[in-house]
Amino acid sequence: MDVKEAYKLLELPENSTMDEVEKQYMTWIKRDRALQGVPNDEKPFDMAKITDAYNTIKQINVYGSITKEEDKTFKDKLQHFLHYHKLHIAGAIILLILVGSFIQTFVNNYQEKKELASLPPEDLGIMLYGDYFSLGSDVSPVSENVLSIFPSWERVTTNSSYAPTEVNDTMDAGNQQKSVITLMQDQSDVYIVGEENFEQLVQLELFQPLESSIKDQVSEDHLIYGKSPEDETEQIYGVVIDNQSLFKGVEVKENKRIAAIRVDADKKDNALKLMTELTK
Repeated sequence: MDVKEAYKLLELPENSTMDEVEKQYMTWIKRDRALQGVPNDEKPFDMAKITDAYNTIKQINVYGSITKEEDKTFKDKLQHFLHYHKLHIAGAIILLILVGSFIQTFVNNYQEKKELASLPPEDLGIMLYGDYFSLGSDVSPVSENVLSIFPSWERVTTNSSYAPTEVNDTMDAGNQQKSVITLMQDQSDVYIVGEENFEQLVQLELFQPLESSIKDQVSEDHLIYGKSPEDETEQIYGVVIDNQSLFKGVEVKENKRIAAIRVDADKKDNALKLMTELTK
């Protein structure tokens, strides 16, 4: 087919760009689909000729002239394939990356669950929350310190979330936002927090009121009271930590630290045992 006739069939000027040709050809395809139930000989245009015109312009755009299929070299065919299927190839690559990422995540989760299954049951989960320790500090010694206090326990996990009480720069703001996400996802039983953080978290109703029986085990000057937004009655929500053996091996500031039990804690009894011990 002559190139002038090809542009005429597509209803395009001869100086049209290939993008314009592609767009116009898609328009013809949509028109043809709209007349799907109409016999070809009754349609107002010949889709086969329009497709032939499109392929003619396409060949000229890639090769500079109309080339017979048998005369094309392997390199020509490869370039042609890559040029007109680049979006499909990119999509396939992205799909492979996503599948690979999913598989890797699945494998990692499987391995993590397998490792956890081989460990003894967790006796207690602890969260160090606040800014009384340095960002990125290794808090793993806390677990060993607790196990030394309770030799009968087999496994204690310790996590940390750096939550600055003052925002001085974008990093502080980012860490505050990150700490909020941690509060939503974390399942630790005991929270050890600074005084300002404690008051904020009581207002968020993160902690459960402690039983009145704790008064028999902890001196009054170690008890911390508070009021939740839903209950104006003052109740015991935390205890002041005196026993610094918990932080052996961890660099912490000389701030007042308070221990409290998360409202949905699974190991409440062990949490109370630890809190009572830490007030001694």
